[in-house]
Amino acid sequence: MSEIDCHELLRQLWTYLDGEADAPLCEDLQRHIARCLPCRQHAEFERRLREIIQYKCRGERAPEPLRRDLARLLGITIQTG
Repeated sequence: MSEIDCHELLRQLWTYLDGEADAPLCEDLQRHIARCLPCRQHAEFERRLREIIQYKCRGERAPEPLRRDLARLLGITIQTG
């Protein structure tokens, strides 16, 4: 068990929210969030923002010109139709 501070929590928050943090880091972050009101509020805000963005972007396709530009930049071919 290690103690993390608010700065470290903010640095690791998106890794945690994206489900990319390993188990020990998750435990440390959850422990900090449980005892630190400002970080708990910030984490809750970011979690809700993430949910809203996912909800609003659900089923949306990027405009075709953007898809072509991204494919060109990535050097891939996209199928249309």
